[in-house]
Amino acid sequence: MKIVIVTPILYDATSPFNHLMHDILQGLLDAGHEVVRIIATDGSDDEGYKLGLDGITYIPVVRKPSGKANIIRRYLNDTITTWRMARVLKKVKADVLFEDVCYSSYWSVRAARKRMQVVSMLQDVWPDNAVQSGLIGEGSLIYRYFEFWQKKVYKHSDRIVCISEDIKRFIADKGVSRDKMSVIYNWGYSDDTVNIPWDENPFVEQNALSKNVFYAVYAGNIGRMQNVELIVRAAERLCENDTIRFLLIGDGVKADEIREQVQGLPNVTMLPLQPSELATSIYCAAGVNLIPLVKGGVKTALPSKTGVVLSCGRPTVFCFGEDTLFAEMVHDCEAGGCVSAEDPAELAEVIRLLSEKPKGIVKGAYTLFEKQFTKQHNVQRYVDVITANGG
Repeated sequence: MKIVIVTPILYDATSPFNHLMHDILQGLLDAGHEVVRIIATDGSDDEGYKLGLDGITYIPVVRKPSGKANIIRRYLNDTITTWRMARVLKKVKADVLFEDVCYSSYWSVRAARKRMQVVSMLQDVWPDNAVQSGLIGEGSLIYRYFEFWQKKVYKHSDRIVCISEDIKRFIADKGVSRDKMSVIYNWGYSDDTVNIPWDENPFVEQNALSKNVFYAVYAGNIGRMQNVELIVRAAERLCENDTIRFLLIGDGVKADEIREQVQGLPNVTMLPLQPSELATSIYCAAGVNLIPLVKGGVKTALPSKTGVVLSCGRPTVFCFGEDTLFAEMVHDCEAGGCVSAEDPAELAEVIRLLSEKPKGIVKGAYTLFEKQFTKQHNVQRYVDVITANGG
């Protein structure tokens, strides 16, 4: 079977999505399928977008970087690139279009619709995630414009892959048939559970962490959706507790704002984004890992680090709210705790209670990881969904 993939955004070496796409492509190749990627490039000699894979046909389309342009200019830039790619797509004979960037993909979906099956992947929900990030207003003219085209993508897709049950429910509430949607959670870098002892932990050694301190850890993007402000407010309530320290690790558009907020807080340390190979060491050093989102954010996104965090088996608190399908799954497996995205006092109290308990492995975290977040199982599910429509 021949599968074509249209990717209108430029390759970013720091993207947490790279290993997911690598594994999906490898799974398709291993299953004997032919893969063609029509992919945006900046015209340079950098071929990082090939992800180290052989056996794929690449058709590059040069585009300008969007940089820090405003949301409308970025969207229009992506859409124009997709329109140009659709013209290329019309010349490609294939069985399936696998659309990995859905928020500006209407033209490629339309170009493929009459000649091949269309499988779209939702890593987040556009434009609702822009509303939750505070970039546009819900019900505004620009929101209605984006939503109009996004619904056409849903309508013309034969199958849609969502990365959580909450996203599936949210899309279904928009009128999309549940029958065309599958849920496949994002996986990490390995299918092995991890337990790095404190005395053998390279992150602990590099940062001279103390075994007598309980570390509440946030590691990842510090952006508009991540709600790191909630953690700062919780840290303020625990600043007189000498046994608890907060580590905020990462970078992003709100990092400078967060740095200003934590000035004067003796129990907060900010560190820059760390190499991906240290991820499991960071999560294993935590007394508790914190994964927050803005209120309602779980309807449109799920942090890509979730599977990796669960694989490390340390206590985890998801600040998504209790009234979510994800919270139900966490509670069913006894994999961690779920608190409000708006109540720093609740989060502070949960952290305090955890700090008073003996440190140990949360077996339920391993259970949930192995049930929903393993690479081998989920890559095969992608291969099955993508190729089922073309057969």
